[in-house]
Amino acid sequence: LLVRCAVLFKSSSMLYDVVVVGGGAAGLTAAYRLHQRDSTLSILVLEAKDRVGGRTLTVPIDIGDGQSEAFDLGGQWVGSSQLHVIKIMKELGIESYPQYTTGTKYLQLNGGPITTYKGDIPSLGSIWDLIQMQYLMWKAEYIAARVPIQDPYSSPYAIELDGETVDSWMRKHIQSKAVLDLIDAACRVAFGTDSRRLGALFFMAYCNAAGSMMNVFEAKKDAAQESRVKGGTQQICQKMAESFGLENILLSHAVTTIDQKGKNILIKCSNSSTFECRRAILSAPPNMLLKMKFEPSLPLLKEQIYSNMPIGHLIKFVVVYEKAFWREAGYSGEIVSSGGEQDSCGYGHGPINVCYDATTYTGVPAIVGFISGRQAIEWQNKSKSERHSAVVSGLKAFYGPAAETPISYTEKVWAEEPYTGGCPVLFGTPGTMYSFKQIRMPHDKLHFCGTETATMWTGFISGAVQSGERATIEVLHNLRPELLETQELRGTCYDTQGTMNCGTIHPFSISTTLFTLVILVASIILAMWIMT
Repeated sequence: LLVRCAVLFKSSSMLYDVVVVGGGAAGLTAAYRLHQRDSTLSILVLEAKDRVGGRTLTVPIDIGDGQSEAFDLGGQWVGSSQLHVIKIMKELGIESYPQYTTGTKYLQLNGGPITTYKGDIPSLGSIWDLIQMQYLMWKAEYIAARVPIQDPYSSPYAIELDGETVDSWMRKHIQSKAVLDLIDAACRVAFGTDSRRLGALFFMAYCNAAGSMMNVFEAKKDAAQESRVKGGTQQICQKMAESFGLENILLSHAVTTIDQKGKNILIKCSNSSTFECRRAILSAPPNMLLKMKFEPSLPLLKEQIYSNMPIGHLIKFVVVYEKAFWREAGYSGEIVSSGGEQDSCGYGHGPINVCYDATTYTGVPAIVGFISGRQAIEWQNKSKSERHSAVVSGLKAFYGPAAETPISYTEKVWAEEPYTGGCPVLFGTPGTMYSFKQIRMPHDKLHFCGTETATMWTGFISGAVQSGERATIEVLHNLRPELLETQELRGTCYDTQGTMNCGTIHPFSISTTLFTLVILVASIILAMWIMT
């Protein structure tokens, strides 16, 4: 069940120590950690939606025979290198289990034939395509390790990359259409946008925050899609809310105005309620912050970066089956497609972009997939029944007749989600990254968190948790400085050693770079041997 707070009214005459705007993973982490550090602090969370969870959403889905099972329609995966979310899950008694990846995978690029492959790197059909793929991976990993997410413009590659999209940058280094299509398909799911819109500098910084480019895209140890959460990811927020105190959370309270001209902050909501506080933590995504009125206005550079970060487009679907027929046939359930041929409904490219095995830890067979980027924009205009038909038709094209008769089809069109407007992340565009470091900087008595402000695993649940913990330290520094050790300020704007503005090359980023370099050399030697 979704968390619903019992409290209906909070006194607007009370002066709170902290008001947190937003009840997603970042905001609730901040409230939860502040309460842990000092239970005497008066803290209130204002959430615009009628639920907590933000971009996590776990819902019961029909599995037949009048029964249902919890599935994620929002953020779904965690990984062992995502230390912040793993730690908080352990505290809350939440367990994870590995994403199923055993078996053969499907690949279809640019409406071409369906092919299969095993392992991490798709077989692109040509040794030259493989060489270009490995070279691109090496190049991207090398550069990403030198573009710190804390301040991408401090990188020696900043000026060059900020004038490029990911697509235009790739075309300067490779010519393989297969590789271009593959990376474009990966970007659509990871960012909700096409490589032609995604800024190259933002992309490199984002990969830096994940440790490597391949960590963003893969489903293996240390990577983004390594594990799933038993019972769904929304319970992370639900359990933090319960621990923090449901009576301290107000749902359906959309903030409209934040006034800090006086000694304290006045926060006004769309339902005419007003709250006063000494410090505020804003965890709403940048596209929602732009809808609020700030008095005085936000700094120009902060407004600029907010204005130039669109949110991605994703439609996520879960298809439940009676049997995991793909496993029985030796397939992993993984599909990567940049768009099939014209679908059976007569619309452009078929909707499926990426699919994974979504079989639950209790054994309910299912496939989870995404319609993303420009395909999501196109298919959002169709009816749910049309999307349902096209998705099942697409799965049949890969898996055969066994995919034709699912038990249920459930979807989430994230562009239609109130107070979010898209998924999975807001992304940087070319020519706009100069002020990116301002995204997490405080403004007077206002502190900012949210996964877009994270410096580790930006864009993921773990990044949201990390950012909430950073905001906690910033607020304690101002309200309860005696509770902090000096080292706790590392990575915040109060860090005298300046680590917020210093990038780090992650150890597994270096190892990945060395691995791809070895593969590149081996591929070239193999190609030369074939030619002789």
